[in-house]
Amino acid sequence: MPPKEQTAVRFKISSASLSPQDLEARLGLTPDDSWKAGTARGAFGAVEKLHGFVLDSALPVTQALDAHVKAMLKRLSPYAQKIGALGADALVEFVCTVHRERGPRLKFERDDLRWLGVMGARLDVDVFIVAEPPKPGAKPGGGAPGF
Repeated sequence: MPPKEQTAVRFKISSASLSPQDLEARLGLTPDDSWKAGTARGAFGAVEKLHGFVLDSALPVTQALDAHVKAMLKRLSPYAQKIGALGADALVEFVCTVHRERGPRLKFERDDLRWLGVMGARLDVDVFIVAEPPKPGAKPGGGAPGF
């Protein structure tokens, strides 16, 4: 069973005009996942409207958000200028997804934000609060069963 508390960072480039192969050639970077516009993906077979080019953090999901951010920026830094040069031809997103029992501390260093700026990346942070499911027979509000 995967841990309840998880963290992931994903770097995504979407484009109507640049295919994953075009992006790979322009950037010199190989994606972890990619697709072409018109491809059916996911459990429900949704048809993608844009081409997609994705890099996922290679760290374990148990690592802290800061570690994921630093690792992904280190991976991207040699390509930052080329990514930034894509300009209006692409939507660049740096997506952080955090599942925690309590709200996490969100902190981004000034240099981390500068790297995102050089790449023209949008920062998206999704926080999900996960809770233990109620135990069988427990009353809402925490009372003892049967009372």
